[in-house]
Amino acid sequence: MSAERVLPSDDGGGVVERSPDTDPTDEALVVAAADGDARAFQELIGRHESRVLRVLRLMGVAAQDREDVAQDVFIRIFRHLSGFHRGRPFQAWVYRIAVNSAHDYRTRQGRSALESGWEESAEPVSTASGPESEAELRDLRLQLTGAMAELTDRERAVFILREVEGLTTIEVARALGIARVTVRRHLNLARKRLRVALGGNDEP
Repeated sequence: MSAERVLPSDDGGGVVERSPDTDPTDEALVVAAADGDARAFQELIGRHESRVLRVLRLMGVAAQDREDVAQDVFIRIFRHLSGFHRGRPFQAWVYRIAVNSAHDYRTRQGRSALESGWEESAEPVSTASGPESEAELRDLRLQLTGAMAELTDRERAVFILREVEGLTTIEVARALGIARVTVRRHLNLARKRLRVALGGNDEP
């Protein structure tokens, strides 16, 4: 039995009735938010904001624009809450909108946006292992930046969702609205391109 349900509020909207020991599901929050519960939508933002920002970063959205693009993602989500198909994973829908928003951003900004976004997204290099190790890591980071810039948008999205976010092939397919065989094809192409770019063997 569900641990939460949506009850009507005094103003005609919905509020989430919470079990004391269980957080409401995304679907319950979506229903409540679609019915006007602002707190439910804020909780959805809190749950998914970090992964949206991470995907935008990895898709090449520059640091100075990332918060604005993330805001656009959640505005799109809010505007289309009533059209969300209940019973489908909300997280997959969030990923799809984030990827599409990143694509729109790159279309506006051009190739330089991806290269800039990837350079800014790299983690700082630790100097604990000495200057030689630092230089090697910096070189590897630059190679990876260039390699990611060579992937198509679809290859990059599939690779990020599958290898970085840890989604299954089925989940990636749902998030991007493509067939599983298409996910596998783009993932194999992305892996091959990255291996070649990083100086590895191009054989699977």
